[in-house]
Amino acid sequence: MELGAIDPAREGSLMAAPSMVFAARFAANHLGIDIEVIEELAEQMEPEDGCLNILDSLHENAASVTGFTRKGLDFLEDLLDDRRSEFMKGI
Repeated sequence: MELGAIDPAREGSLMAAPSMVFAARFAANHLGIDIEVIEELAEQMEPEDGCLNILDSLHENAASVTGFTRKGLDFLEDLLDDRRSEFMKGI
């Protein structure tokens, strides 16, 4: 079986789509830090980094949860390492 672009205009842009997203609470438990730190770091991330906002509905005041792809968890861990390194420089 050969992979190919369905739309010729998108040729060369094949990429695997994430099959699962991890909630911010999972990321906090996984990294052993507070959820507030996760949310703060997520503000520095873009969807391309693997950070998504999961909406409960399209209503203006709908509940939402921050989610991360596997790539996003890795990026989040890198941000956390950078933050720790900066903290250690100040000591």
